[in-house]
Amino acid sequence: MSDPILLFVTDLAATELLWCAPAASTAPPQPQHGDWAALADWLVERPERRSLPVCVLLPDAGCSRLQVAIPGTSREKALQALPFALEDLALDEPDQLVVVLGDRPEAPGRWPVLLVSVALREKVLAALGQMGLTPRALIAAADALPVPLPGDFSVWVEPVSGCLSVVTGAHEGMVLPARAGLNPAEQLAQLLPRLEQQPQRVVFHQKGAAPQHWPDGIAFKAEPEPTLAEWCTLWRAGLNANRPLSAIDSPQAAQDRTVLRRWRQAALILLGVLGLSLVNQSVATWQKNQAIARLNLQIERDFHAALPEVTRVVNIQVQLQQALDARNAGAQSDGLLPGLVFFGAAYRAAQPEDPKLAIQAMQWNAQKLTLSLVAEKYTVLQKLFEQLKSPPAEAGNFIVSQIDAGVDAGVAHMRIGLEQAQ
Repeated sequence: MSDPILLFVTDLAATELLWCAPAASTAPPQPQHGDWAALADWLVERPERRSLPVCVLLPDAGCSRLQVAIPGTSREKALQALPFALEDLALDEPDQLVVVLGDRPEAPGRWPVLLVSVALREKVLAALGQMGLTPRALIAAADALPVPLPGDFSVWVEPVSGCLSVVTGAHEGMVLPARAGLNPAEQLAQLLPRLEQQPQRVVFHQKGAAPQHWPDGIAFKAEPEPTLAEWCTLWRAGLNANRPLSAIDSPQAAQDRTVLRRWRQAALILLGVLGLSLVNQSVATWQKNQAIARLNLQIERDFHAALPEVTRVVNIQVQLQQALDARNAGAQSDGLLPGLVFFGAAYRAAQPEDPKLAIQAMQWNAQKLTLSLVAEKYTVLQKLFEQLKSPPAEAGNFIVSQIDAGVDAGVAHMRIGLEQAQ
């Protein structure tokens, strides 16, 4: 983002101006002084200046910078409580002020607030609008000055107007109008004894000496008065370091809020879609569970209808596994498991040759295993039978017989008997 043109409005009538363009090189800036017509002529001289953003610094006489005590860290709640918190602090009527609340508190329960005269704000915006300029920010000039150390006061004599701008902390301060014939330091010395919070040290940014009747316990230090070019440098540094409050929203801030609002809308839509998806998934799961429950109930009814003498439904797979485990662990092992192992080795070797090779039925009776096989190719069944007839020596000694075989309706079938030799 390019540096803005600094436009300092020196008086409440918004007639006298001080402006400064961003420096094009390392050379110091060259401030200009005049009225609105002089500013318009300055823009005409170099039309590209109109494309630069403008930051307006309002005179402290038309602004108030303070920190308001509002508990909590929620800005929405702070906005609701702000009118009540300002009742004893703001002297003007609410309709005569533009009230700006900071984005977050400076300290726990201490919110920065900027009060700007509505009349001054409207004058400046109207004059800028006539020249076709849209300002980026409208801030108090003191909000762009260096923040003093804790316990110190920093006093600046504003250029052109000569008003005393007293900076007491971040987003805090006061303004004293220039009084003819009275030294600025003496003017502040008369005010300090009446202040509730007195500083440890007062730094005057003006050539001069301490007054004769300076309050006890307060140190006075004089600093050289800044030149107009140095004022511009101080303001630019403060814009980046102090987070000043603005009496208007910049075009970039409005664009950011629009983008944020659209992201929030998209997030709400995504959350809605996700919620609907979860609801649909939950409903589908519930429907599946209900279907499984109905199916299990129907299975139990059909089982009892077919076998009324059986009092309970059994799990055939579990009972078969238990029976196999009992046979395998029994002291007198029969030939079922060895026969299954013997047949399974040949069966797995023959499966790749015919994907439709399958066991249609299996029976164990009188120490003999009978298997009914089907396949697409009869040659695969015949080859499987030959492999079972001539097994390797380590496979064991089994008697293999062909009970029947043939091809019916294009499906090859064969029944094989297998028993372990004594």
